[in-house]
Amino acid sequence: MADNVINFTRGVPPVDVFPTQDLIRCTDVALRRDPSVLLQYGQPSGYQPLREWLANRYDVGSEQVFVGNGSLEVFSFIAQTMMQPGDRAFLESPVYDRAITLLNRAEVDVVGIPLEEDGVNIQILKTELKRGAPALMYVVADFQNPMGTTMSLEKRKHLAALAEEYDFWIVEDGPYRPLRYWGQDVPALLSIAPDRVLHMSSFSKVLAPGLRIGYVVGPASAIATITQWAVDSYIGPVLPTQGMVNQYCREGLLDRNIERLKEMYKPRLQTTISALEKHVPQCQWTQPEGGFFIGITLPEGSGIEHLVEQGKQIGLKLADGRAFFPHQEDGNQFLRIPFCSVTPSDIEEGIRRLATIL
Repeated sequence: MADNVINFTRGVPPVDVFPTQDLIRCTDVALRRDPSVLLQYGQPSGYQPLREWLANRYDVGSEQVFVGNGSLEVFSFIAQTMMQPGDRAFLESPVYDRAITLLNRAEVDVVGIPLEEDGVNIQILKTELKRGAPALMYVVADFQNPMGTTMSLEKRKHLAALAEEYDFWIVEDGPYRPLRYWGQDVPALLSIAPDRVLHMSSFSKVLAPGLRIGYVVGPASAIATITQWAVDSYIGPVLPTQGMVNQYCREGLLDRNIERLKEMYKPRLQTTISALEKHVPQCQWTQPEGGFFIGITLPEGSGIEHLVEQGKQIGLKLADGRAFFPHQEDGNQFLRIPFCSVTPSDIEEGIRRLATIL
């Protein structure tokens, strides 16, 4: 066993990036200014000043913004309100594993659409649509989890047109979208099809995940439905952290923090790509321009289950790639590498160790 264990399992920010002192001060300011709201029941759609700040950022009305306790819970509310048991739900394959879990809990027919370097396979999507339209399709269009890919503008427009033709929602999960390290931004699906898209995001990747603040932007009627479900679920979200983040954002600190994060994460992505080229040229991998992840296809004969077990013997923690596929057998040769919380030196050493067990 190696002296230090290198963890390539979870896409979490390193603890040293949290702007702790600024958040302490912003909490003090927010609670002193507005204790009767932040410490009371109410505001089921989220703290109104934060909703207004987000509305301005997305160029929508505040009635089109819902802020809750993390984007995963927001997606749970969407799944419960926008679908019925037995409906179809499409998502990318591979995709964020907990999205698969939540859709399975909703007792819907989960259909994975294979993911390519520039987004979902449109021809396979069309074939599945002819078999039956979904109630919704979940996508991570920018720096996808777990692949790191970004959907092209052409495919975004095609997906939007299909959603209109077949009458289904697009749930666009965008937590990594602000973390672009090079290349050009692609318009969000929300801007292409505002009447068809529920755009989710959170402050977990750009500020701190422990705040548990996620949100969704979409048509006012859909937001009203989600809000009523939230009222019956928890009366209201955790407001003190929303007040803290509102203060932080209104002081102009968020964009500054995002730039600081990009300066830290960019060389880690560059190191990961260089290490893969150096140590495991027999593998194939995606070419992300941002985000937290690189998706790797293992060479023939290298099953992920065996690789995970071998990794434990050399101080290398690896995630089982099968979890990211609606049909787990499709992930037998898939490995996700999260580089965000691993130092460049550990990235280099971790991929060197990976090479020894492939």
